[in-house]
Amino acid sequence: MAEGQSPALVHFLAQRPRLRLLAYRLLGSTADAEDVLQDAWLKWSRGSDGVEEPAAFLTTQVTRLALDRLRKDQRRARLGAQWLPDPWVEPLEPGEADLSTGLLLLLERLTPDQRAVYVLREAMDLDFADIAAILGKSVATCRQIMSRARAALKGEARFDWDAAQTGTLVRRFAAACDQRDYGALVALLGGESRLISDGGGKVKSARNPIRGPDRIARFILGVRRKFQPADFAFRIAEINGLPALVGETKGDVRWALTFGCIGGRIGGIYLLADPDRLPDYSTISSSA
Repeated sequence: MAEGQSPALVHFLAQRPRLRLLAYRLLGSTADAEDVLQDAWLKWSRGSDGVEEPAAFLTTQVTRLALDRLRKDQRRARLGAQWLPDPWVEPLEPGEADLSTGLLLLLERLTPDQRAVYVLREAMDLDFADIAAILGKSVATCRQIMSRARAALKGEARFDWDAAQTGTLVRRFAAACDQRDYGALVALLGGESRLISDGGGKVKSARNPIRGPDRIARFILGVRRKFQPADFAFRIAEINGLPALVGETKGDVRWALTFGCIGGRIGGIYLLADPDRLPDYSTISSSA
């Protein structure tokens, strides 16, 4: 134990990285995840005495606090304005479950309870007895919620959780953009590809998804030519656990692009341009 640290703080700090990622999976917002952790710390610091399983207690508190926020969140009413989740720029542990932008957007289709059960089961690998205790529901009810969550996601495009494939396609995408090569861009994109852009109401972005290789290639090349300075360049980075692109000029991040890939083609492009939610240059890990 570090000098001056209470046992409660030591336990909390040991669990903090896992809890923060859990809150982010549930909320899609790094700022909200931090707020949830702060509230969880306050509850823990006041009531940790006699708790036999700190990890289980803290997981329960974080999940319930995140659920409260999720139920009050009005972002579903803003999805027509092209909301994207915040970038997660911290490295993930080997074997970590899918944290891609595409999956986080799919989870927006679920009710708060469905999202919680899905994340706890699929990402946190908890059994239904543990999930039931966290949510204060029966095991049978949690199984039903999970079944409904899977049904709600059935038929939706699911991209590969594959860093090698994504990295190859992302590098080719960056090269095609740098060379203003429309044909190369079109060849990289799947027939049902879709681009979602989010400027946060502060930077011009498309109001609706852009669909199809031709329209996406024209949009990317046109927006870059019209609205970005001559020294704008892409850098390969790791965002949400996969190779991605950071578009920057003189160290100033303008774009963060994440991708969904399957079958050797790019199926989803997610362009975040909201200056209030773009991570600092120094926090984004470069990817080989």
